[in-house]
Order: sequence, then structure tokens, then C-alpha cells
Amino acid sequence: MRAMVLRGTKLAVEEWPVPEPGPGQVLAKVLACGICGSDLHAAQHLQGLMAAARAQGRRTWYDDDPNTGIVMGHEFVAEVVKAGPGAEAWEPGTRVTSIPVLIDPSSETGVTSIGYSPAAPGAYGQYVLMSAPLLLKVPGNVSNLVAATTEPCAVGLHAVREAQMQPGETALVMGAGPIGLMTLLWLKKEGCEFVAVSDPSAERRELAARLGATLVLDPSKEDVAEALRQALPPGPPVGSGLAAPPPPAPNVVFECVGVPGTLSQAMNLVQTRGRVVVVGACMEDDTIQPIVGINKHLTLRFVLGYTPQEYAEALQAFADGAIDTSPMVTRTVTLDELPDTFRALADPRDCKVVVLPNG
Repeated sequence: MRAMVLRGTKLAVEEWPVPEPGPGQVLAKVLACGICGSDLHAAQHLQGLMAAARAQGRRTWYDDDPNTGIVMGHEFVAEVVKAGPGAEAWEPGTRVTSIPVLIDPSSETGVTSIGYSPAAPGAYGQYVLMSAPLLLKVPGNVSNLVAATTEPCAVGLHAVREAQMQPGETALVMGAGPIGLMTLLWLKKEGCEFVAVSDPSAERRELAARLGATLVLDPSKEDVAEALRQALPPGPPVGSGLAAPPPPAPNVVFECVGVPGTLSQAMNLVQTRGRVVVVGACMEDDTIQPIVGINKHLTLRFVLGYTPQEYAEALQAFADGAIDTSPMVTRTVTLDELPDTFRALADPRDCKVVVLPNG
């Protein structure tokens, strides 16, 4: 099969062996696969990611030689073409998606991440292996492009659930990329009436407004804190002994950017006794002032991924019409266009780009 392979920091479309499904697995033809920010980071920082994993005693990027080659891609929808022993219930032609892991009793954790290991090639290839016990059938009214956004949609759902939003609370989402916008969609679905979104890209701000943002802000040109003070209603006094309520600020800030400096900004923007939910994956050293968190009695919560139940809930929300991610898919590309697309995705006019490996 043809696949885009990452070797070190080099990307190229190559011939790759078609995987053979083992017990409890299916081989599936990839119909669509979203480009994830973590894959863009990996293409530039693979050695650093491997070193960080080793320092934590993990083997996510578990081949010690980055030149061995990895087929990335973990936001996929596919069509079953062949079932391994014990997976025959999944008939060829069935559209499926799954959390991107293979059940692997030989691994340290019992699973191997699809698209993050030479042992589990991802969906930037024409075919992908999937574990039958984890498969979800894609409802007939959900398009391939929307189904390919199930994984990042589940990330947004998990972030909102981890924030433990309470009735009447307000939120700021920093960053209107795919994860920030998924977070916005779930905040609105869960009943959060005031959700501000900040992003320097005019195109992404416009998309955030279309998806229901109460207020959109340009952090490169506006005083975000002052704009929030003007838009938010005054809150009640926080804590004991306060003579007057503090200036209005969001109860929760979702940091969905992942570059140095944004975490500190989030801490300054959130309300006293507020929560900062860190969703953006910063790959570099960063600096914060702990005294800000102490003085404001803040809670910082770092979140990762989602549960299998949240993944299934995201897919069902598409079928029910409760969540619509189709406006976020701004472009589709072929496998041959994928290497150049990776190099160009700093362009803020794009939101979610989806690869059609067999298209």
C-alpha cells in the first residue's frame, strides 16, 4: 500500500506492507483521516518526544531509531475489508471508527497506539489495522468527513467534562484551532451560555462565531482582559472579607494553543478561584509565576485524550445532530499532497484538513 512515512524529520510517500489482521483484528480501507496537531509537532520534534517518553518510563514512540519509519494518522474512519480470527462478525464493507489503539497483550500497557509506533501503522496509509472489540459502527447519516473528526471531538468533550462546569459559569477558549473549536461546541451543548474565543486568525474567529461563540477576540490587537470585563456581568464577591466583587473574568479558561506564554496568560485572565484547563500540548519549556496562582487560588488541570465512552458519545452526537463539525473541515487533500500540506499547515486559514488516502 501507499503511505506517508515519517523518518526522523523527513516526510515522504512510500510503499509500505499491507498489514495482516491477527486474532481479534480487522484490516480496514481508510476512507478519511484528519491531520492532528500532534502529528505536525511530531514531524518537527520526534526525537524530543521520544526522549520525553523515555524519561517518563513510557514507550509511546517506542522505537529508539527515529529513522525506522512511522506511518502516523489516528483520526480515521475506515471500511472493513478483511477480518482476522475471532473478528468475523465485522463484515466487509462496514464503515467503522475506533479509539486509535490496538489491543496488544505483549506491550507494557496492553495496547499499542495506532500512528505512534512502527508496530501499529496509522491511517496516513491506504489501510489500517483495528481491534474488533474497540470498533464502533459509523451511523449511516454521518459522512466520512465528519466521522474523521470523532477523535478530536472526543478530546474537546473530555476537556469540558474535566472542567466540571457549573450552571451559570462562563468560559474563555484560547485558540480557535480544531481542539479549541471542539471545546466550544461541547461547552455550548452542555449549556454554557457565555463562551468567549480568542485567536489572532480572522478566519478562525469567524468560524468560532458561526459555531456559537458569544464573543470572539483578537489577542494580537485587543486587550482580552478588558474586553471580557466589558462583556461579562459583575459576579458576586469571591471568598470572605471582600468589600466588593472582583472585576468580571471567566470562571474557566481552556488553554488550547500550546505555545510558551499562553499558560501564563490563561492564569492572568481567569477569575479568582477559577480553573485553567490545559489542553494545548506545548512542546517547549515554559515559564509561569506561581505567585499568580497562589494569590488567585487557582486550579490548573492538565488533560489528555478521552475515555472510550466519551469517544462513543462524540460519534453518537454526530448521528443525533447535537454536534456538527462539518464547518470545521476546510479542505481535503490526497496522499500525494500530504507532505507539502504538513509543511504548509501553519496557515491559519485552515482549520481541520482531512486526508483521503484512497481518493
